[in-house]
Amino acid sequence: MSVLSAWTPPPAAPATQPAPAEIQDESSPTLLCTNEAVFVEDLTVPDGTVVSPGERIDKRWAIRNSGGCNWSAAYRLASLGESEILAPEEVALYPARSGEVATVQVVLEAPGTPGEYVSRWQPQAPDGSLFGDPVYIFIVVEPPTPTPQPTPIPGATAEPESGD
Repeated sequence: MSVLSAWTPPPAAPATQPAPAEIQDESSPTLLCTNEAVFVEDLTVPDGTVVSPGERIDKRWAIRNSGGCNWSAAYRLASLGESEILAPEEVALYPARSGEVATVQVVLEAPGTPGEYVSRWQPQAPDGSLFGDPVYIFIVVEPPTPTPQPTPIPGATAEPESGD
């Protein structure tokens, strides 16, 4: 009769685990911050403000960074579409950490022709995508007030009479 000894395999060598930086799981999404912006209020030039033709306008809005990304110098406030109001194509949207309110300024020039005008703007991420609430300025350009001219009086002469 043979006696079988109980055979126990040797303990397994400890498995080598990659360092956390080496672990890559293609199936799990990368966590990125989100871009969001909420219009808070007009700080200057209320809607419907009457301006003169060619007048320089200093427009400022309060905009809350309601997303998870902090706005760096790469974040912009971009002009949307065509407008007869002269303005840059984009201006800085920063600095604003997540949750903070930023004051955004655009210096514009009113058109030379009387009428009602709108210029629209929207936050833009570094990749060029637009996000959040758009903001706008609405102005009314009125014709300049004519300079009063003296009205001639019938029978009056332009030069005073001399007393001889």
